Amino acid sequence: MGEPTTTLNKETANRSASGPATQAAAPAKAAVTSTADGAEGGKLVRNLVALLVVFSAVFLTLYVWSVLERHPRTDDATARANVVGIAPRAAGQILKLNVQDNQAVKEGDVLFEIDPEDYKLVLEKAKADLAALDRQIAQADSTLRRLEPLLPKKFTTAENVDEARTKLTTLQAQREGVVATINLEELHLSYCKVIAPFSGRVINLNISAGAHVTTGVPVFSLLDTSKWYVIANFREAEVRHMAPGSEAIVYLTSAPSQRFRGKVQGIGWAVKPEGEIDLPASGVPYVKRELNWVRVAQRFPVRIEVENPDQDLFRMGASAVAIIKGPPAR
Repeated sequence: MGEPTTTLNKETANRSASGPATQAAAPAKAAVTSTADGAEGGKLVRNLVALLVVFSAVFLTLYVWSVLERHPRTDDATARANVVGIAPRAAGQILKLNVQDNQAVKEGDVLFEIDPEDYKLVLEKAKADLAALDRQIAQADSTLRRLEPLLPKKFTTAENVDEARTKLTTLQAQREGVVATINLEELHLSYCKVIAPFSGRVINLNISAGAHVTTGVPVFSLLDTSKWYVIANFREAEVRHMAPGSEAIVYLTSAPSQRFRGKVQGIGWAVKPEGEIDLPASGVPYVKRELNWVRVAQRFPVRIEVENPDQDLFRMGASAVAIIKGPPAR
């Protein structure tokens, strides 16, 4: 009686113990399934984000490329202005220098004065020659007037009358030459004061009063600050997107926050190819035998006239950035 009862109690205890174990194992299996589903979802999200980033990068690249294609830009640009060498039209010693290097001047200002004494002496001599000729002309005219009435009465000869008339004509011609000399010397005397041909700034001034200047040789230069332009070098493939009259935007490296309006004035039609050898017109063309596998696009200068330059910011040779807004509207 004792053994069957003990066996029955053991089986009952085993069933009682296996029941909670089975119930505990079921939630664990559900937890593993939930974690796997979360991992799959996270991987899907990461893949979607990666694809979105790639598509965004491609789209942004294509957009930037299209913008640059339609609106070419370059930082290979410099600010320019016209420069004129101030060369005197009279030679001599500088008596007075009225300007300094980098000084702003206005049109009509006297830049420097040349010693005028030599030209004054030549002018006085020419005036004296004119006075002497006027006396000779008056005497020759009087002689001719006296001889002409005597010719019909045979009191003089035709040769005498012709000689007096020829002398008067010669003296009158000489007078015209002396008058021209006086005018020329007065002009030379006026050249002793060198005047600014336009408003601008004095540059490259390296002389002082007392220096001797020569006709036609520049003493210094004058920068024309009334008109500024930018020379921008664009690649040959970009030139087709612009034309004379195209609107442009210009930035100076020294003031990147300010933009200046511009307009394309002209596009360069010729640049010297690198490595080319110039030959006479009757020669044959020279072609290099080697081949460059990397071909760098040629750049052509584009002249952009600035419409609203800032006189305090623009300097000759300043670095700039130029952007072409597109061909001119038709």
